[in-house]
This record gives sequence, C-alpha cells and structure tokens, in this order.
Amino acid sequence: MAIIKATPKRGGGGHWYDAEGKPRHTMPLASGEGERNTTLKDARKHNLFPSVTGILGVFSKPGLDRWKQDQLLRIAHENPPQDGESFEDFANRCLVMHEKPVEEAADFGTRIHDAIEKHFEGYPMDDELWPYVKPAFNWQQEHKLRFIERELTMTNLEEGFAGTVDIVGLGANQEKFIVDWKTRKTKPKQKVTSYDFQVHQIAAYAATYWGADLVDAEQIHGANCYISSTEPGRFEVIKYSPAELKEAWAVFKSACRIWRSLKGYDPRKTN
Repeated sequence: MAIIKATPKRGGGGHWYDAEGKPRHTMPLASGEGERNTTLKDARKHNLFPSVTGILGVFSKPGLDRWKQDQLLRIAHENPPQDGESFEDFANRCLVMHEKPVEEAADFGTRIHDAIEKHFEGYPMDDELWPYVKPAFNWQQEHKLRFIERELTMTNLEEGFAGTVDIVGLGANQEKFIVDWKTRKTKPKQKVTSYDFQVHQIAAYAATYWGADLVDAEQIHGANCYISSTEPGRFEVIKYSPAELKEAWAVFKSACRIWRSLKGYDPRKTN
C-alpha cells in the first residue's frame, strides 16, 4: 500500500497592517524569491498593527476548540495508520485532511465576498453564486440601506489595531451602521447564532470608522449577515443594538490591552 505524505500548514502568520492600513500579511524571503508569513518580530521591526481577529485571538474559544478536536479525532479514527507509516507521517496526513474543509470554506467565503463586490461595481459574477448572494441584495433594498463604504481597510491608531470592514452604511432614517458578511454551513430548521466575539469585531470597526465617542453614546448599529454555503438562498441577519456595541467596544479595548501585554509590543508608541 502506498503511503501518502503531505505537510500541513502549521503555525501560519496572522494578518498585519501598516499605519496607513496597507496589508502586510507577508514578507519577502531573504533569497528574494517568494514570500513568507509576517511574524511578530517583523511587526516590531516595521511597526505593524495586528488585525481585529488577531487581537481577539487572546481569548480561548472552548466550543470551537472542542469541535476542532472532535473533527481531528474522527479523521484519525476513520483513517488509521497505513502499513509502515510513521507517527509523524500519519499525524501530518490527518492534519492535512483536517485543514482541507477549513480551506475550502475560506475559499467559498472569499468567492462570496468577491461576488458581492462585483455586483456593486457593476461587473458580472459567477452564475452559480447568484442564488447565494441574491437575498443579501434583496435585504438591502427592502430596508432601504445605503452602503457608503465597502471593503474598507482601517487602522485605529488610538488602540493599536487594524482590519477590513465589509460594509459601512446608513439606514432609511440615517442610522449609522456596520455590517459584516459571514458564510456559514447551515442545516434545515437549525437556528443560526453568532459565534463568540463576532459582535466585538463589529464594535471595533464601528469605533474606528464612526468614532469611539459615537459608539459610547449608543448611536451606532451593527449586524452580521450570514450567507449559507449549504442551503442556497438562506440568508440570516443578526442585529446588534447600540447598547450591545458599546459594551462590546469596552471589552475589545481591554482585549487590546491584554494583547499588548502578552506580546510585549505596543504598535502605538512609534506612531
């Protein structure tokens, strides 16, 4: 029996940005050929800002961690070691199979984001994606929402982080809001709920774009819009009230402080 060897993508770098909001997720290799993931050491050298998700990475996510562990154990159980296969090769093979669905989901999410952006720019999208994204456009029109910024990269110099917000907009009565698109595997009749810290992500974008004062004054709304990857046409919106965003922003600022302490790095000090 042939032994399949593969190498998983372990220990990937995070997302980093410069003070102007330019993505610096990779760095050129010393040889000048190719790139590698940006590291904390690089961030210190080039004074880069961590992403919103990088900041939130300081928190444990027990539910997600348990799900990942269960999936990996299931793969190992269903794909036992092959004859003559070392433990390292077996472990790498299982990890590659474990990472494949995550990569496929990320690819689908990227395609959905691109399709939405093409629609707003007036360019044609893949026909196969139209059933997935059409409800999002219907939702916008039904609620008379005006999108004033899309795919905007921002840096928060006061708290020391950066990121890309999907949608900044105004409601029918000029309500200010932030929207973040999410793709999600759903099951029929199963309720869609927000994952931990998704409201904090939106709060961080809200404070950066609209200003922390308006968030603290409870004048900004937010929402996660979930596009199902398994039920074409299913579209769920989970709204966050101004009070929820205010609380989430306070928590996120604490997370920034924890991140800076744990990493021993404060990107604000040289800006």
